[in-house]
This record gives sequence, C-alpha cells and structure tokens, in this order.
Amino acid sequence: MPHIPPYQPTRRHAAAITAILALLSIFPPLATDMYLPAIGTIANALHTSHAATELSLSLFFLGLCVGQVIMGPMIDSFGRKAPLMAGTALYALCSALLPLVRDVVLFDALRFFQAIGACAGMVVGRAVVNDLYDGQRAAKAMTVLVMLMTVGPIISPTLGSLLLQGFGWQSIFVVMLAVGIVALVLSAAVIPETLPPAARLRNPMRSAARTAGGLLRRRDYAVPVLVAGLVQGGMFAFITGSSGVFQGEFGLDSLAYGLTFAVIAAALFLFGQLNHRLLDHFTAARILGAGLPLYVLAGALLALASGTGSLWLLVVPLWLSIGMVGLLSANAMAITMAAAREGAGTGSALLGTVQFGMAFTVSACVALGGSDSALPMSLGILIPALLAWALWSGGRRRQAAPSAP
Repeated sequence: MPHIPPYQPTRRHAAAITAILALLSIFPPLATDMYLPAIGTIANALHTSHAATELSLSLFFLGLCVGQVIMGPMIDSFGRKAPLMAGTALYALCSALLPLVRDVVLFDALRFFQAIGACAGMVVGRAVVNDLYDGQRAAKAMTVLVMLMTVGPIISPTLGSLLLQGFGWQSIFVVMLAVGIVALVLSAAVIPETLPPAARLRNPMRSAARTAGGLLRRRDYAVPVLVAGLVQGGMFAFITGSSGVFQGEFGLDSLAYGLTFAVIAAALFLFGQLNHRLLDHFTAARILGAGLPLYVLAGALLALASGTGSLWLLVVPLWLSIGMVGLLSANAMAITMAAAREGAGTGSALLGTVQFGMAFTVSACVALGGSDSALPMSLGILIPALLAWALWSGGRRRQAAPSAP
C-alpha cells in the first residue's frame, strides 16, 4: 500500500516545521558539547573528581539510548506531538535543576533524565519527516535537518567557554533551559500532528517489540541502520577525544579549544550543503556508496597524522573526516527510515538507539585510550568507517547477486 502523507504543509509551513525540528534536534549536542570546557570546573564545584563528572557524559549517551527505546513506541501509539511536548518539558525541567545541585550523584542522575527528554526531538523529527515526505524529498529534508542540527556542535563549545568565563558554569544550563522553553512554545504553535488516530498502534510496547524484531530481520533496514550508527560514531570519537587532544596534547586554552572545535564542526554544515546539491542528481544510496571509501581515506590520513605532533597536519584530515559524517549521515538515516515506513516511530527509535549505543561504545574506547595522543580519537573514527564501508559494500553485493534457481 503506498504511503499517503496525512498532512501536506505549505512551503512556508514546511520550512518552519523543519527549522523547529532542527532546534529540537540540537538538544543533545547542546547538552554535551557546551559543557565540555566546564567539566573540570564542575568537578571542583561538586567536590568530586574529573572522572566522576565525565561519567555524566556517558550517562547522557545512555539516557539517549533508553529514551529512544521508550519514545519510539510512544509516538507510534499516542501520535507525534504529545510525546514531543512531554519530552521537551522534561528536558527543560532537568536543565533548570542542574545548576542548583551540589552532589555529583544527583547531577549525573539529572543528566540521565535530561537525555531522555532530549531524545524526543530527534525521534519525533525523523518520524515527522518520514510522515510528510517520500524518496528524494525525504532525503533532502533529512539533509536540511542534519545541516541545521550542526549549528549545535559548531557554536556550543565556544559558547560554553564564554559563558564559563563570564558567568560561571551554572549559566551553561540556564541557556539550555532557555532553549528548551523556546522550543516548547514553538512546538506547541507550529508542529502539526502527522500521525492520524487510525494509523496509531495499540499496546505500544508489544507492537514495538514485534515491529523492531521484524525490522532487524530485514536486510534493507538492518544494514543502513548499522551503517548510520557507525558513521555517526566518528563524530562521538571527536567529541570525546577533542578536549584531551587539543587542550592536553597541544595546550590550547578553553576559548581556543572552543574555536578549533567550531571550525572542525563547521565541516558538518558545509558537507551537508554539498549533499543537498548532490541529491538533485544522485540517489541517497549512490552517494552513500561513493562517500564511504572517501570517509575511510580521510580516517586513514588522520591516523597517520596522529604521530606527527603537528596541530595543522591533524586538523586537516580531521576536518575532512567530520565533513564526511555530515555528507553520509543524512543519507544513511533517510534510507533507514524509508525501510521502516510502516513503523516509523519504532524505526526511528531503533536508529537512535543504535547511534547512541555506538556513541557510548566509541566514547568509552576513546576515553580508555587516554588523552596523551590523538591516536585513540583517530582510530575511533577510522575503525567504524571501515566497518561501515565493509557492511554497506557487502550488503549491496548480496542485494545484487542473482537468486539461486
């Protein structure tokens, strides 16, 4: 049965929907990248170790995994808008409480629940795009969403450094609260309900488990969802390792680190724009197939540069590697969501769970590798890139192989 979008927005309304979904989608990068320069200061304020405060980053990634497992069934059962509003409100509430705590255990717990709220925008955003668009239009909309999402990684560390220096670490979470409130108001006013009551599932958890099992048994979903997670893993290797590399190995101060992070993260936006233009001429699958070996090449050059001790020799291949994430990620997500058409909420939740499960794994491996060298961060980009390329190439060969008589 062909997919019939339940709501057809005007061009202006579609642009407003995309912009607000992008605002909602920056909650996770805003909540991770903006407080990176302040981790040491927060540790001192909470009278705890740097490692105990860093745990809040890993718990945030874990919360994103758990939250998407919950959110996916909810949006397939109760519609898109009500769970979105509830999740955004939870994010804002936790952001308001975080500056007030003086205990690291409570701080880490609030970060976990803040992540559960933050994931609502990502899960609902992908599902709404899937509800409204098909094929190339869906890939283009997803690309725009990813491009606008990159504003978070570009500005967050620099903004966090400036807030830390000017107003203290608490101001970082006050800004998160302000963004959450603005997003809540705009979502209530602009985001439509795109899942009609007749299309909603009963018994959401049971239906989600059945849908998830069915999706994961299908190669057309399982391969791109794993590729999307592996591609995104490179970004989280950069997020986790960048502070140790640039501030530790190369001695940059917090502001210089924030600016360097922003320059590299800007590649996400620039390559996303390139992808948007490429989609006028090529399918998402073709771009993904051509781009993955280039991603591997950039990761290999980065690994080679890790032993040179030169900041600039490191930054150039790192910029290219992160740019390839921006080029490839939206295509892998669009292909994944197209394969999950009948269960878009569960498919979106599985996609996010895989991505942030990969984030947790890569982040932990990079952290365990230490911060006295750029090699752990580089391998955290190269190895997932190699696995993604092998998986995609193998899947395409299987698909192209003739069936046995």
